[in-house]
Amino acid sequence: MRIHLLCEGNPETKDSWSGITLSVLRELRRTGHVVDWTDVDLVGWSRLVAAASTFSINPRRWRSRYHLAAVPFLLRSGRARAGLSRRPKPDVVLQIGATFRPSRSDVPVVFYCDSNILLAQHGRETGHGDAAPLSEREVAAIEDRERALYESAAEIMTLSNRVAESFISDFGIPRERVHTVHGGPNLEIRLNDGPREPKRTVGPPTVLFVGRQFLRKGGDLLLRSFLKVRRAIPNARLLIVGPETLGDAEQVEQVELLGFLRPDDPTARARLEQAYEDADVFCLPTRFEAFGIVFLEAMHRGLPCIGPRAWAVPEMITDGVTGFLVPPEDEDALAARLIELLSDPSKARRMGEAGRRRAREYFTWPATVERINNVMEGVKRP
Repeated sequence: MRIHLLCEGNPETKDSWSGITLSVLRELRRTGHVVDWTDVDLVGWSRLVAAASTFSINPRRWRSRYHLAAVPFLLRSGRARAGLSRRPKPDVVLQIGATFRPSRSDVPVVFYCDSNILLAQHGRETGHGDAAPLSEREVAAIEDRERALYESAAEIMTLSNRVAESFISDFGIPRERVHTVHGGPNLEIRLNDGPREPKRTVGPPTVLFVGRQFLRKGGDLLLRSFLKVRRAIPNARLLIVGPETLGDAEQVEQVELLGFLRPDDPTARARLEQAYEDADVFCLPTRFEAFGIVFLEAMHRGLPCIGPRAWAVPEMITDGVTGFLVPPEDEDALAARLIELLSDPSKARRMGEAGRRRAREYFTWPATVERINNVMEGVKRP
């Protein structure tokens, strides 16, 4: 097929959708499709207009409005239409997200989404997500725009069953038009690797956290739980990748802040790989997570995972088999599960290996793009 990919950010880099778009683009091309693309990100005068029209003294509110409000939507839509007009007519348009409209009725449009405004609305009580800083009126206007897009779409693909159910129950999209295709790891993974080897050197029992948005990802909850872990396992260590600073928390003993490690920087990537190798358990007690590809990256590396029994996390972690699910915001339960795995390395390795097998079987980009391909083949017009 000839596919035209529409997205925010350059899909040839990891700057678009946390690297998901690059993974999809590479795999589509590897399987023989011709893929053109358009980056609808605003630049120059259009960026200035969008920023001015959505300005707020609250940075979170400004970011959400810039991402979702009407003026940026219209400007991105213009870039999408211009990009489509400069390329040969595709068989299918693959659109990432719903922050623009391509407005080409002669080509089927298939969406690939990790969330929507009403799913974000469900998460407002957590204080996180795009809907949290917006007014009810603003959310309603965004819902109207998204609803029109989803109703006109040929098909909708999602990263998780949780998101798929939102399209069905919140937007009323017929179930047969919504497909969970999941995703894969965005870090380089060798799919033919064998089981994870025991640590090369004897070191302290180590927990790994990876997430730039420290509060949304539950980093503060993990820190409180870790203090309880250290009472039971005094030499336990916590590695934190993502934030550049934690304020007073940086003084907590046995907590190492590695900062933001860009995977496209060779030195930073080596440090990130070493962090995965040093870890015994991966933990992300996230408060709002439409999917959570970082869990998959830990599973592919043979680490048992601990996360909340919420959002799409149970679709990845099989409780008691590949790791543990804990109630949201329950630092005692989180500490207990961390202690259980850190105190029993053989159990941690068994669970990690079970997670690695599950990830290799289902959560890879070749498997995901095969599912994406099946959906797009079904809508391609003669």
